[in-house]
Amino acid sequence: MSKETTKETTKRTAKDNSNRSKITKRILLGVAIALVLMYIVFLFITTNFMGNNNIVTETAYHSKAYDIVESRCMVVRDEEYLPSGSNGVLVYDVTDGDKVTADGVIATAYATQEDVAVIQQAEALDEKIEYLEMLNSVNASANVGIDTINGQINERLIAVMKGINTHDYAGLSSVEQDLMTSILRKQILTGEQGDISDKIADLKTERAALGSPASVGTVKAGSAGYFVSKVDGYEKTFDVGKLDEITVEDIENAAPDDVDPEAYTGKIIKNVNWYLLCPVTADEATALSHADQTVKIRLPSAIDGEIPAKIVRVNSFGDSDRAVAILQCNYMSDALSKLREENIEIIVNEYEGLKISKSALHDDDITYTVSDDKDNEIEKTERVQGVYVVYGVELVFKQVVIEYSGDDYIICDPQPQDGALLNGSTVALYDKVVTEGGDLFNGKLIN
Repeated sequence: MSKETTKETTKRTAKDNSNRSKITKRILLGVAIALVLMYIVFLFITTNFMGNNNIVTETAYHSKAYDIVESRCMVVRDEEYLPSGSNGVLVYDVTDGDKVTADGVIATAYATQEDVAVIQQAEALDEKIEYLEMLNSVNASANVGIDTINGQINERLIAVMKGINTHDYAGLSSVEQDLMTSILRKQILTGEQGDISDKIADLKTERAALGSPASVGTVKAGSAGYFVSKVDGYEKTFDVGKLDEITVEDIENAAPDDVDPEAYTGKIIKNVNWYLLCPVTADEATALSHADQTVKIRLPSAIDGEIPAKIVRVNSFGDSDRAVAILQCNYMSDALSKLREENIEIIVNEYEGLKISKSALHDDDITYTVSDDKDNEIEKTERVQGVYVVYGVELVFKQVVIEYSGDDYIICDPQPQDGALLNGSTVALYDKVVTEGGDLFNGKLIN
C-alpha cells in the first residue's frame, strides 16, 4: 500500500471518529436537556398537583361555645331568723337545705353531751340494723345467681368511678351504698359471710342496752321553707320586695349586721325563689337585656355544672357605666343554701357545632347552578368563606356557616338552614380540615 493511500485512510478514520464524538455529545446533551425538562415538569406537578406542601390537618369535632358574663354576685333570700328557744345540747333533725314545714321540728335538745352521744350511737345502730334486715330479706326472697351479682358489682363500681371523675359527690353516697350491698350479697351467697341473722340479733341487744335519753325540749320552724343552720348577718341587708332599687354601690357597701350566732338555731329561707345581684358593665347589661329570659348559671366555688336561672330585671341608672343584673333561681341544696358572695358565670348564649381553627378559613370560588325565569339553568360563581378538606388524595373546598367566633377557633353549623349554602356542601363531623399548607385550591391532588 502506498504512503498516499495510508494517509487518506488515516484521515478518514480521524474524521469518522470526530463525527461519532460529535454525535455522542449531541445525544448526551439531548438526554441531559430531556432529563432537566422532565425534572422541571416533575417539580411542577408535585408542587402544584401531587405535592403535600407540608399540609397539616385537624379533625372536625362537635363542641360547644358560650357567651358568658362574669360577676361577683350577692345572694339575697327572704330569710327569717330561728331563735334557739331551748336550753341544753341540740341535735339537729334536719340538714342544711332540707325543706321544713311550719312548726316542724328542727332540733331536739338534751340535758348533757353524754346524752347526745348516746342518741347518736343509737341512731347509728338503728341504721345498721335496718340495713342488714333489708339485706337479709332481699336474699331470702330473691333467687339471684352469682353471675347476676357480679354484673351488678361491675356496673356499680363503674358508677362510683364515674361519680368521682365527674365530681358528682352529691349522689356518690347512694351509689357506694348500692355497691356495698352487692358485695355483701355476693359474700353471703358464696359463704364468705355467715348468716347475718346472728349479727342483727347482737346489734339489737346492743341497741336495747343503750336506752333512750329523754329530751328537754325542741326547736320548731316558725315558717315553712328551707332550713340553714348558720346565720351570717346579711339576712336583712336587702329587701326582696325592693330589688328594683338596688344599685352597684348598695352591693359594694353591704355589710353584715352584728348578730350573735349562739342566739339562733339557724334560719328559714321562706320562699322557694332566691336572687343573685350581679354588678355588670353597661355593655353586659345591654347583652343581658336582649338575652333570653331563662339562662344557665355556674357557681364554680359552690357547685359543679350548671343550673337554670331567670333574668328578672336589669337595673340601669342614667348614663352610669355600671348596672345590676338580678337573676332568680329556685334550685336548692346544702351548698346553695349557704351562698352569700360568690363568683358567677351567666351563660347568655350557647352555641353547638363543629370546632375548627381559624387558621383553616379561606376564601375561594364556588360554582353553582340556578334557574332563571324561563327555567333555564345558569352557572354562577361566587367567592365564599370555607375550609379545605382532605378527601382521598385531593382537596375539596367546603363553604362554612359560622355560628360563633372565638379568639383562635370558630364553631360551624353542620346543618345550616336551606339557602345558607350555595352548593349544599359544608364541613362534616370527622372531616380532615387543612389548617396549614401552601397553594391550596379545590381539586388539588396530594400525597
